[in-house]
Amino acid sequence: MALFAVTAMYADPGPIQLPPIKTTPDNGGHPRSPALVPVLYIDGYTLTAGNGTLGSTIQLLDENDNVVFSTFVYIEGDMELPTTLSGTYTIQVLRGSQTFEGEITL
Repeated sequence: MALFAVTAMYADPGPIQLPPIKTTPDNGGHPRSPALVPVLYIDGYTLTAGNGTLGSTIQLLDENDNVVFSTFVYIEGDMELPTTLSGTYTIQVLRGSQTFEGEITL
């Protein structure tokens, strides 16, 4: 399983950065090609799933690690996050054995 992090995003619209922080090769310890890092953008409560998100699950977790939003990405594009959410959340992009994770603030 690979684990990646996202930098914190606040009210300013723009891309969510998902730089890799840890990878665990699942092929006996041999080096692998770098993972295709998913591209996400946020503008208010609109989350845009871009390149590398197709076929993944995106979820938001609260401070108690409860999933408060989850969706499967069938097509790349815009999705509306619930406007009832407010505060800092962990955002995860789950794709196969890879997890990209970080924080956003709504």
